[in-house]
Amino acid sequence: MTSELKSLIEQIGAKSRQLHQSLVTERERVRSMTDEINRLNSEISGYQNQKKAMEDELQSLRTELDQARKQVQAQPVSTNGVEIDVLVKEIDFCIQQLKIANE
Repeated sequence: MTSELKSLIEQIGAKSRQLHQSLVTERERVRSMTDEINRLNSEISGYQNQKKAMEDELQSLRTELDQARKQVQAQPVSTNGVEIDVLVKEIDFCIQQLKIANE
């Protein structure tokens, strides 16, 4: 009976060491995942800040475009084709800037 008892104790000890090693491994894995989650949350925060800055810039460009449109509408129609071309180019530029900001 003593040899059976020793065998059982050795088996329990081996299982205990195995479980301890598994616990240490899992704790390290959890620590690693926690670090990765923190890094990703930080990255998300940076992207959200970039998004906010782009939205603010887009709003500013839209405001500028609206003001340019109002100026174009408020100015009397010129018979000078050069002035019209300049205004069309300015409006096209504003539209392009909005498209770039929206991308």
